Amino acid sequence: MEELNLLIQLNKDMINKFKFYIFLTSFITVTFNILASNINITGLSKLNINDLQTQTLINLNKDFYSDDEVNTLLKDLYKSDLIFDLNYKKDGDLHNIFIQENKLIENIFINGNYRVEDELIFQNISTITNGFLNKNIIDNDINIIESIYKVKGFNNINVIVSTEKFSSDRVNLIFNITENDQSQIERINFIGNKSFSNRYLSSIINTKSRNFYNIFASGSNLNIENFNFDVNKIKFFYRQKGFFETKVNFNIYETSSNKYTVTFFIDEGERLILDDVKIDYPKSSISEIMDKNFDKFKIKLSKNNFFYDQTIIDDFLTTTNKILINNNNFNTIYVYNLDFTNNKNILFLNTKTIEPSRINKINIYGNDITKDKTIRSKLSFEPGDYFNDNLLEITKKELLKNKYINDVTITNEINDGISDINIDIEENKKTGQVLAGGTFSGDNGAGITLSARDSNIFGTGNSLDSNFTLNQERALYKISLTQYPIAKSNIKNTYTIFNTETDLSNSFGFETNEIGLSYSINFDYDEMIDITSGFSFKRSDRHSAKENISSINENIGNYDIYTLNLSLRQDSTDDYLYPTDGISNSFYFEYSPKDLSDDSYYKIIFKNDTYRKFKNSNRFLFLSNDFGFADSLEGNLSTVNVFSLGGLNFKGFDYRGVGPKQNNIYLGGNKFFTSTLGFGGSFLFDEKDNINTKFFYSVGSIWDSDYTNDNNFETRSSAGISFDVLTAVGPLSFSYAVPINKNTNDRTNEFNFSIGTSF
Repeated sequence: MEELNLLIQLNKDMINKFKFYIFLTSFITVTFNILASNINITGLSKLNINDLQTQTLINLNKDFYSDDEVNTLLKDLYKSDLIFDLNYKKDGDLHNIFIQENKLIENIFINGNYRVEDELIFQNISTITNGFLNKNIIDNDINIIESIYKVKGFNNINVIVSTEKFSSDRVNLIFNITENDQSQIERINFIGNKSFSNRYLSSIINTKSRNFYNIFASGSNLNIENFNFDVNKIKFFYRQKGFFETKVNFNIYETSSNKYTVTFFIDEGERLILDDVKIDYPKSSISEIMDKNFDKFKIKLSKNNFFYDQTIIDDFLTTTNKILINNNNFNTIYVYNLDFTNNKNILFLNTKTIEPSRINKINIYGNDITKDKTIRSKLSFEPGDYFNDNLLEITKKELLKNKYINDVTITNEINDGISDINIDIEENKKTGQVLAGGTFSGDNGAGITLSARDSNIFGTGNSLDSNFTLNQERALYKISLTQYPIAKSNIKNTYTIFNTETDLSNSFGFETNEIGLSYSINFDYDEMIDITSGFSFKRSDRHSAKENISSINENIGNYDIYTLNLSLRQDSTDDYLYPTDGISNSFYFEYSPKDLSDDSYYKIIFKNDTYRKFKNSNRFLFLSNDFGFADSLEGNLSTVNVFSLGGLNFKGFDYRGVGPKQNNIYLGGNKFFTSTLGFGGSFLFDEKDNINTKFFYSVGSIWDSDYTNDNNFETRSSAGISFDVLTAVGPLSFSYAVPINKNTNDRTNEFNFSIGTSF
């Protein structure tokens, strides 16, 4: 028994020794393997080595890793959605990798965004709820948010991202936005543009300065990308006009707190003048038609002093190629090229043989708001027409004239004589705006303007303008719909409904209420000439007579008034607000037929403004002339249709302060004229200040009232000085004028103030 116990004890000792041996062997083996591997991964809690192995092709069970293998491993792990971040440190031959495991996003919060809606940010960022945190995606989202704000003029925005624990494996992601102040364009200058006016160049760029009539609205936001885009637009415009070496740069400087002035510096270079134009006539029966078309082309070039003009050339090519197609010549088109040999600039118009194709489909993409039929109505071709390459660029130019289109790409695919045309539209999706403005003038005092506008209503390409204006004399409400009826955007129809209440008690001695509608058609012949004609109907209620005299009694009552009108305008001045060079002419004719209207009359107004700038200076001379003629076709001309003189149209005298009166009731006149000669320039001859001055001398007269026998032609005159201060709300005009010649019954007013320039 003792032997048996001894044997059992020996066996137990041997078993224990064997277990210890196995444990020791295993410990040594594991320790050896850990020490033998030169990579150390820490920070794992939910993940294990097998999880990491699924994210990389590097074998994680090796004993030794080269530097290249470690670099590949780090890149693979960094890209993984399972890992939010990692840190790497090398200690001798040992590669230490600390992993910060990723968490799922429970909620996304955006704080501090007062000027940008949450929805706009969420629509553009890539981070989503129930997705993994991803450092690269978050960094990209920060850049996107900053870009959104830059478009709106916030250039100093700061975005900080933080997380807060929601659960053990989920977090809330928080974008904290500090918007800071918005930067806006207050003024746009052009320097070096000798051939084209500031006014016209302003019309072709996207950047806009603050409107002077709207003290609450801003101009364009400060966005460098917009200025670079405008530089390219200016260069493109100059190339179209024959300036092939034009250089354009811009500079931005702060004029006041977050208000900036942008100056475009233009080096026009030499403009290409054509020494000769030659055409290659095809051998066909249409040579006579082609000859007439070519003669018209040369006449247009002659009127343009033979300067190269891409628009004139494109119009000729379009007309000529249509002539070929209409005469069943489908294998030939006209193209052009320039030849500069022997120091002569020759424009060659050559024929080119093409493989004819018909338009099969016209595909339009990118128009989320604008209707397909709206864009198709602007095209100069349709399915079934023969295709012509020249139409593509011309069509693109026409489409870009519409305010609701930012950019256009047109391509075509030809297979077996069939063309499919693809038109890719980049829309301007924010075509609506609400404006609130303040006005003030020495004539009508203080006022307000409220309006709501949309230049692409319901995606039709038509514009709607609802406007309410109130001042001391008038309350006007009107709604106008502008429609572009054909492909060319230089023709438009305007339909207007209006309601006006005017208090004329202090002048003509009664009040008026008018409600009516009107229609006009406008044709922009070119960048300087436009023509407008139309008709209107209004029901006029003239009431609340102030006194019992003929000039009031004959005007009191209800009238149905029909009028026809025509206006012509030519403007080559260099700036819309403050011109210093160029000529502006306008002619206006209004006619109310005798057999149709209760108050029949005609009215003619002619205006001329001429500016001549001194060489190498911002100083200039100007001459402004206004003439008006009106008469009744039956009886006396109503006082609401007569002319008045004084105030803004004749400084030194009160508003409606010049002309005959009856019992202190203003009678006005059927005829008037004013002529002003002046000298203008910067205040104290400093071109960098914001104050412009004008010294002027005015002469004028008003006469031929139907309500008085005192209709002698008597001239008045005044002289004075005006200051136009270019401020954030636009030009503010202060003028001081002293009457020189006046009538004893005239009311004078030496000081005048208005929002807008003085002349």
